Amino acid sequence: MTRERRLIEQLLKAWAQDHCSEYTIADYELTEEAMKKTEGYFTWVLQEKLANVDLLSLADRLELFIESQRQRKQLDGMYCQKCYTFCEFAEPNQENGTMICYSCLNPCG
Repeated sequence: MTRERRLIEQLLKAWAQDHCSEYTIADYELTEEAMKKTEGYFTWVLQEKLANVDLLSLADRLELFIESQRQRKQLDGMYCQKCYTFCEFAEPNQENGTMICYSCLNPCG
């Protein structure tokens, strides 16, 4: 899997999570199966009318990614694997090469 594919999957999962406050991504692995689980849950959220799709926000996120690739700039940072917030200049802090932000690691302060 390419770096671009991993980033796109993170963008899509984070975007899906933004549409339902009760939606948390349980499967952090970047696999086709994980994407299908995310798709299944997100489809259910939409069918139950728990959230609406904001395609403009998805387009905005993908546009920023494409523009950074076009200019050959890599996004400098990582997405938190718990809250999916993009943390500028972040580096992996988990054994599996992912990153969990300070707020998620220390929820009380």
